[in-house]
Amino acid sequence: MKTGFTLAETLITLGIIGVVAALTIPSLIQNNKAARLRSQFLKSYSTIKQAFRQMEADDVSLDPATYHDGVKYYQTFAKYVKVAVDCGTYDSANLKNKSVCFNYKYVDGKLTYGGTYKTLDGGGFRENVLDDGQLVLMDGTNLMFENLSTKNSAIYVSVDLNGFKTPPNRAGYDLFTFQFLDGELRTMGSKGTTYNVDTYCNPKVHNQYNGIACAHKAKTNTDYFKWVVKNLK
Repeated sequence: MKTGFTLAETLITLGIIGVVAALTIPSLIQNNKAARLRSQFLKSYSTIKQAFRQMEADDVSLDPATYHDGVKYYQTFAKYVKVAVDCGTYDSANLKNKSVCFNYKYVDGKLTYGGTYKTLDGGGFRENVLDDGQLVLMDGTNLMFENLSTKNSAIYVSVDLNGFKTPPNRAGYDLFTFQFLDGELRTMGSKGTTYNVDTYCNPKVHNQYNGIACAHKAKTNTDYFKWVVKNLK
C-alpha cells in the first residue's frame, strides 16, 4: 500500500508557507536595505575621515579660516580621494556630466532649494550648503562641500550615499553631512556642530535644513536606518 500527501494537505501546506512568506519577506527586505545603507554610510564616513588624516599628515591646513575663496578647500580635498568625476562648483556644475553630477537649480539667477533634495520631513532642502564643489567618487557616491568663508568659518562635507540619480534624495535617508571642527571630523548633530538633532533631525519639525543633523543619529544608533526605511517613504 502506497502512502503520500493528499492534494488538500499539499494545498494547505503551500498556503501556510505563503502566509509565512508574506509576513516575513517584507521585513527581510527592509532589514537588508537598512543594513546596506548603514554600510554605505560608515564606508563614506571612513573615506572622508581618512582624507582628513592624510591632509594632516602632509601638513595641509585643516583650518576652515584659511580657505577664503569658497572653492579651494574642495579642490585640495580632491587630491586625497579617488575621484571619478570632478563636477565643479555651483557656477559650473550645470555644464558638466549631468548624468552623474547633481545640478544646482536657479530661479531668476539665484540658487534655490528643493530642486533635487528633500528634507527629512519631505519639504524642499536648502541646497546652498552643497554648492562649494562636488566630486563623484569611484564607488558612485557624491561628495558636496560647503566652505563658509565668513567670520564663523566652517567646512561641511555632505555625501549622497547612492548618487543623486538614485532616490529618495532625502536628508537623513541617503544624504548626510559632516563638519570639520576643532581639528576633527564630526557627524553633524554631534556636540559643538552647527545644527542640533532636536531641530534638524526631527520628522515633526518643518525647516529648510531638516535632516542635515541626522548623521549623528546614523552613527550612534545602530537601528537608525531600520527606522528610516520603515517610516520614510
